[in-house]
Amino acid sequence: MKRLLLSLSVVILQMSLAMAEAKFAPDLVIEGAKGQQIVYNPAGTVLENETNLKCVLYVYRNYWWQATDLPLRQVEGQWIGTFDVPEDAVLLTAKFCANGLTDWGWPATYTSFVLNKDQKGKEGARTAWALLRTEQSGQNLPGMMEDSTAAPIAPEAQLMWFNNEFVEFPYAQMRQVKNLTGTLLRANLSEQTRKLRDNIVYYLNDKELKLTDQQLTDIYDFARRTLADSVLAAQVLAREKKEFPDGILSRDEELLRIQNLFGSVKTREADDPTSAQAQKDFIEFIKRFPTAKFQDVHSFTSDLFYAKIYRAVIYDRIMRADDYSNLPKFLHDIPYDEMISTHWHVVEIPFTNGQISAEKALPYSEMLIEEIMTRPQLTHEMQLYSPEEWKAYRVEHFQMALYAHARVLNALGKWEEAMKYMQMVYPYYWKTSEYADIYVQLLQHLGRQNEVIPYIKKCVPEDAVTQTMLDLLKADYLKQTPNGDFDQYLASLKNADKLTQDRANAIAEMIDLPVTLCELDRMGGGRVNLADKQGKIVFLDFWATWCAPCKASMPGGQMTVDRWKDDKDVEFYFVDTQEMKADYRKKAEEFIKEKGFTFTVLYDEGEVGHQDKLYKSVAGVLHTSGIPLKVILDKRGHIRWMGNGYHGSPTQMADEISYIIEYLKNE
Repeated sequence: MKRLLLSLSVVILQMSLAMAEAKFAPDLVIEGAKGQQIVYNPAGTVLENETNLKCVLYVYRNYWWQATDLPLRQVEGQWIGTFDVPEDAVLLTAKFCANGLTDWGWPATYTSFVLNKDQKGKEGARTAWALLRTEQSGQNLPGMMEDSTAAPIAPEAQLMWFNNEFVEFPYAQMRQVKNLTGTLLRANLSEQTRKLRDNIVYYLNDKELKLTDQQLTDIYDFARRTLADSVLAAQVLAREKKEFPDGILSRDEELLRIQNLFGSVKTREADDPTSAQAQKDFIEFIKRFPTAKFQDVHSFTSDLFYAKIYRAVIYDRIMRADDYSNLPKFLHDIPYDEMISTHWHVVEIPFTNGQISAEKALPYSEMLIEEIMTRPQLTHEMQLYSPEEWKAYRVEHFQMALYAHARVLNALGKWEEAMKYMQMVYPYYWKTSEYADIYVQLLQHLGRQNEVIPYIKKCVPEDAVTQTMLDLLKADYLKQTPNGDFDQYLASLKNADKLTQDRANAIAEMIDLPVTLCELDRMGGGRVNLADKQGKIVFLDFWATWCAPCKASMPGGQMTVDRWKDDKDVEFYFVDTQEMKADYRKKAEEFIKEKGFTFTVLYDEGEVGHQDKLYKSVAGVLHTSGIPLKVILDKRGHIRWMGNGYHGSPTQMADEISYIIEYLKNE
């Protein structure tokens, strides 16, 4: 019995109508064919005038895509690649690239159907063809739908291809429950969703059909989450557990139980019994449900919670007992994308905030970076990238971790190794002042002095310079031009159009709000009554010793203070607020002294954990929250400008503050 979702007539496969005529061949290939050629004609495409074209060939097999790099040779204006067609392939599609340009062959795409040796269509080909060109199907190829020429098909067209598949291969319907459900929901076909339920019940009773663990899981999720059919869900759950006692749904139940156990921990004691039990249970969980067996399985529960449980397992011991032993123990089990968060929490945050030293951070950073850069392409998601693409993807996707690793290495004087990672992430960070400052340091340490000044000049128009870099540039300029005007020279290097636009943007954001001010203690002794500062322009920077962005913005603050130090009508105060520990004043003094800042620091008032009297007054008027928060008061004591957060450029920050001060002075 062949069961269909819709009463559609069978569409005869005519790939000659679907292919981009004369651009790509062949339309059809035979499974197992040796030395199969594909031919690409770039005439009239974005690659028409490009040389050194590359091809990524995607092979659909076992209901998933696998990418490979296909070498091309040019013959009389066409590009030809040769490959062996895998026996289990059902569909092929290609993209062609050169110099950052990609041709996917939209609207038809460059796709070939694979026939069996009897020259008949194979199961999975038509559904793959539909899913490939359907937005949010979960089986698009990386970058395909983001292409400017993309022409995805409608859900109704996808259903047509699905039904053609099911006419010839009825059992394929159960292999596509998840994809089919998504299509029906996108098409808002509730009637067909009910029909799918009937079909599922029919196939569940088919004694000849052997359903996999993943298929039963997909049916369970469909019954439970889409249909809210608890009776059907219970039937499917019972069958899945009987046939797969250590399968996906049993794994999901145990996963949730351990996750909830971690969530129920009440203390931060190193020997907390609930935490210890959760750790012990997780070890048993990994033994019962080994990662290798489940790396390509998906369910609603595992997709939502599986990566998160590693955070609990690893961070719990680190925070509770400074115990990092779970990191190497479960390193190869951590989901690949979770490596970003793991490196962030284990290395970058504590190192940046000074909670751990570079010496302590390095072995854990090395461990994680090694895993990131060498883990094989084992999962389906990884295999969507060809080997050559994978090399670039790893760097782009994990750029934040690679950059943090470079900073750790630099702090330890491992300059050559640090430079290796700095150069990996150069395209993503060179326009930021922090990166540029470290890069200049490394150039100097490695004896590449001739590159320092050209690089600084390159950074100036991007506002990616620090005071140290400006000092180097000034020293070089005065060496070459002893009587020159450095400020005028620096201005000539900047992007005039950008400066004009930045100034206009800053002025456009000005406000006018009255605020209640107060008297606060000053670091070093004495008190400052801000309410008495009328007649002066006052800059306030709210910060805390625990706030990394606050501290990162301070060099820009110092730069601004230095710029206006001779103007008695402008005053700068850096207000230490919202501190959590009783000895925060001591910590603040140590930090300011260590960094050599010369600006005035005030202490906000209140109890420990609530030193926010002035902050609450200012933030309440602005209807904002969080730090760093910067405000500028005019001569009446009104708030005229505010800035939230820190965007990474001290010079841009100093310029923006100066635009407002200049405006207020001339108002």
